[in-house]
Amino acid sequence: MDDLVLNLVDNGAGPSVKKSDGKGIRWTDRVKANRTLKRKHAKVHPVKQITASDETDEAEETPRPNKKARKSVQDATNPAKPSGPSKPTQFISSLFTSNPKVEVSTTQQPARGVVKPSNAPLTDRSTFEGLGLDPLIATHLTSKMNISAPTSIQREALSSLLAASGTELSDRDAFIQSQTGSGKTLSYLLPILQDLLPLSSLSYIERSIGTLAIIVAPTRELAKQISDVAEQLVSMRLRPKGDSMDDSISSTRLTRWLVTGLLIGGENKTHEKARLRKGLPILVSTPGRLLDHLQNTASFNVGKCRWLVLDEADRLMDLGFEETIKGILQGLEGRRKLAIQAVEEEKSLEVGGWDWTRRRRTILCSATIREDVQLLAGTTLVKPIIIKGLDNEVPVGTTPDNETNTPTDKFTPPSQLLQKCVVAPLKLRLVTLVSLLRMLLSQSRSKHGTKIIVFLSCTDSVDFHWNLLGKSSLDGSPTEPKQGNDEDSDASDSNEPKPEPIALISPLLPGASLYRLHGSLPLPTRLASLKGFSASPKSNKISEGTSTILLCTSVASRGLDLPLVRAVVQYDLPTEGGATEYVHRVGRTARAGKGGEAWSFIAPSEKEWIPWIEQRIQQGDEKDEKTTTKSSLVPASMDSVLKGGFGGTGTEFEERATEVQLAFERWVLSDPHHGSLAKKAYQSHMRAYATHPSDEKHIFHIRNLHIGHLAKAFALREAPSNIGNNSIRQKNGSRTVATKGGKDRASNAKTSGSTGKSRPSLSKKMESMGDHDTTAEKRMQDVVRAQGRLSKKGGVMMMSGTSEFHVSGGDELEKLVGQR
Repeated sequence: MDDLVLNLVDNGAGPSVKKSDGKGIRWTDRVKANRTLKRKHAKVHPVKQITASDETDEAEETPRPNKKARKSVQDATNPAKPSGPSKPTQFISSLFTSNPKVEVSTTQQPARGVVKPSNAPLTDRSTFEGLGLDPLIATHLTSKMNISAPTSIQREALSSLLAASGTELSDRDAFIQSQTGSGKTLSYLLPILQDLLPLSSLSYIERSIGTLAIIVAPTRELAKQISDVAEQLVSMRLRPKGDSMDDSISSTRLTRWLVTGLLIGGENKTHEKARLRKGLPILVSTPGRLLDHLQNTASFNVGKCRWLVLDEADRLMDLGFEETIKGILQGLEGRRKLAIQAVEEEKSLEVGGWDWTRRRRTILCSATIREDVQLLAGTTLVKPIIIKGLDNEVPVGTTPDNETNTPTDKFTPPSQLLQKCVVAPLKLRLVTLVSLLRMLLSQSRSKHGTKIIVFLSCTDSVDFHWNLLGKSSLDGSPTEPKQGNDEDSDASDSNEPKPEPIALISPLLPGASLYRLHGSLPLPTRLASLKGFSASPKSNKISEGTSTILLCTSVASRGLDLPLVRAVVQYDLPTEGGATEYVHRVGRTARAGKGGEAWSFIAPSEKEWIPWIEQRIQQGDEKDEKTTTKSSLVPASMDSVLKGGFGGTGTEFEERATEVQLAFERWVLSDPHHGSLAKKAYQSHMRAYATHPSDEKHIFHIRNLHIGHLAKAFALREAPSNIGNNSIRQKNGSRTVATKGGKDRASNAKTSGSTGKSRPSLSKKMESMGDHDTTAEKRMQDVVRAQGRLSKKGGVMMMSGTSEFHVSGGDELEKLVGQR
């Protein structure tokens, strides 16, 4: 008993209380000290019963044993490895936990069998020469362009547009509608060349005669592509191979006067005016630049124009070019009337007899006959005929008036296209994309490599994924961007900033070069990206790999003929255009009868999109139920895609996918610029997702998205709320600086005025304004798009007051900057 008392009593030095490091005494230590003092002065009973409180006190005084060291994952997997000092770790959420359950349909898909291509050239029905095409053109198509037979739309278009003069179809405009990838470009270029080629035998015909054919395209890339095809056609041999120049009985000699030209925004207008002054018989242009030259270039000779083609008319309407097209038509009519008046008054300096009685033929090309396209056809076409490629559609010679009360025409993908989809949780989207690209690259057996197109929702997302895939690595160190044909890099000044490369090489995608394409890139970069992606590995000086991958927005979904595209991946489903935009995107592959794959990424909350899109892309002849084939999307499980790209046995692909995700996250954290790219891409994607039309909101609604998991898909570790706070803080900071600068400028101006000092010159003021106005081009695009939307709603292309982009005189300009 005394021992028990002595054990509870201190040595006389008082209670021992642990001293904290300058932060005060902990409350647990004070409680222990008070209890010890009470026991010291208490009377001890001879037989003491130990209560639960005493056991607790003793337990509190007993030193707590140390915890058993937890084995790391690496030690558990490798027990033989000696344990050493563990590296500091960071808690990171797992990719394969807290994901919604994804159920993949296990129903047996019907066997496709051998599907006959719906856009392949016709090999048993007709030839180019049989359709009445000039033998020189037909020989050039076969020998130089490897085109041996016409497609269905080309056969129908040539038989209508090449009709002999005096017939019913010889003087009528045309509306061409067909599947994507069926050869619509040649369907109007061949009739134009057939019509202009006989003029080569006339002695007075030369390129100074002016422009005789104009093709209008909605985008610069499509205009450049059409110009390249036209240039290939006019470079044909003008004599049969058996003809000799000295043969007196040879065929009529033809002069080489057909020259093609290209007018697009971003080019030097002075150089374009010089080419127009020399003469461009075949001209390809975008709408805005063509209207500009019609209004301001006096040497633009279009009085004799015979052909006007409006390609991708539905896209022209979407971009708000309705008023621009009306201006183009008025400009062409005005120039023609002036030319005829000059001839009648004998004021024309041109030699030769031109047939002024022949009217201009207009061709409208569109994949769909929508209401706005029908209105455009009604204002631009005279006695039009509808030309469709499929035999089960409206025959040649049908006018649009017969279809005004019919429902919207079905716009179907090629029948040989294999359409697949994968339902991936939001946090697994990024690694699933990498795995799918790796799987498609590994399946390629061609010596020429594989071409893959990946569609994303916005330009910021394209820039982020292009930099992420091309500059990150698994070891955490950023890779140096690689660019082909960089011989002069050592000779250049090291102080000058290096231009951003056109192509990047990703260590995660071996043997592939990454390109990007969107509307905010400079024109030279856009054209170089298209050229590098489309070129073959032997002739490609930009790419270092045999395969190429193009990350792009919807700017690449219309009209572009990118050869040998094996697969199209829709990482982000289209936000506008619905099923039509979907078919345009997947139509970049399986062209001209060739095969291809189309993959679509679908979130768990978007599974209703699969039957929704299948109902809108039915294909086959409905009259014959036996031949009806239902276009369906074949579902693929996410695990099979991950295993096909990362390999391994069992669930090893999960570990490899996690390593890739961590490598991406480390790259984002390694540089503030990388983090800014990721945040901008995340925010822009959210804004784009919110723009889905109202009839699709039951499928695509922002409330259905787990924004934390979506941030993981952009390699972000912080919460989206923090991202929003940072962006708001940055905006507020920039406003504060701008406001402060404005006050300083105002105070300086006031001081200079009071002291009588000379004010800064106009040029310096404009320079100072230009320093702060770094987004003028973007704001100008917004103004143009706003005017386009206004015109579509019936508004007038006119603004009250003075716009900031209004070109004014010197006095008005100085008033704007406060000089007077």
